[in-house]
Amino acid sequence: MRFSLVVIAALVALVTAAPPKWHQLTGYTFEQYVADYRKPHMKGSDEYAMREKLFNARLAEVMAFNAQPASYKKGINHLSDWTDVERKRLNGRIPDTKAQLTSAAFEVSAPAGFQAPLSVDYTKSYPPILTAVKDQGQCGSCWAHAATESIESQFAIKSEGELFVLSQQQITSCTPNPDQCGGTGGCAGATAELAFDYVKSAGGITEEWMYSYTSYFGDSGVCSWNSTLQTPFVNVTGYARATRNNDSAVAASLTLNGPQAISVDASHWFEYESGVYNGCNYSNNISMDHAVQLVGYGHDAALNLDYWLVRNSWSASFGEEGFIRLIRDNECGTNVDWITGGGGCIGENNTVWACGQCGILYDVVYPLVA
Repeated sequence: MRFSLVVIAALVALVTAAPPKWHQLTGYTFEQYVADYRKPHMKGSDEYAMREKLFNARLAEVMAFNAQPASYKKGINHLSDWTDVERKRLNGRIPDTKAQLTSAAFEVSAPAGFQAPLSVDYTKSYPPILTAVKDQGQCGSCWAHAATESIESQFAIKSEGELFVLSQQQITSCTPNPDQCGGTGGCAGATAELAFDYVKSAGGITEEWMYSYTSYFGDSGVCSWNSTLQTPFVNVTGYARATRNNDSAVAASLTLNGPQAISVDASHWFEYESGVYNGCNYSNNISMDHAVQLVGYGHDAALNLDYWLVRNSWSASFGEEGFIRLIRDNECGTNVDWITGGGGCIGENNTVWACGQCGILYDVVYPLVA
């Protein structure tokens, strides 16, 4: 009996120690935040003071936002004391706008007469086809994570249940980017399409345990891929892209082919906690700066809103256990500063036309696995 009480007390302590949700933030302090998220800031240091100021400003913003009616809630998470520059590094991906697909790729449209189901949710697939939510850390390797996750999912589908964690680091460190598509490569950004092309040329991607992720603190690392020592586990023969800015094509590709690597404007996602996000505003233009994985769609009955279900790579502390739901709409607008803002490939147009919340319908691809 004594042992049982001790176990129960320990479980209660674990529950009560969880970071607060959006409706529990009154009186929440930076000191509590540092403890909850195990931050290394030393009290009394300049670093502590700087981070505390950032946190207090974000907390005030979150509470003011949540006091107004909205379809989603903002909250506090592990990013709440990061500087704007540190946050920007997370968004290391801007989509590949090349008008012509490579010879290894083809376009996906909705088949004639295709009727999409009312909902799709690959987080509930059995056998599972999604690995655990990852944490890219302070490296702009979102493009590598989205590409790796999509290869994992496609292999699990093709093998009817064999799900393996593949190496994000191999793609981050080894993918060439001579035309500076989506950045200059590694932690400074690239594209999922480049990642798929690299895996094809390299003869495959190995498992994560053979080439583990080391870029958490922002170092891209030198490519140390050796196909003899690090056995290629899954190969890619090409990729397919859903017709740009076409809701029906994206829904069909997602339903028929599985999870997709996508591009989005995530510049205002950092405080998202729950609900259906509708914070991207085309009246102010958007900037697709992040790569994630599209894993479903559905309808929120309480909000009476349709949504896309997206898997992020900012750890499970972000959003709804690492996921975000974006409102499913067909609003369109311009993505600006394509080259000057650090995106696109050298020599491309500086502005592109994108549709869907945060540009979600613009660049939707999945790999073809061998």
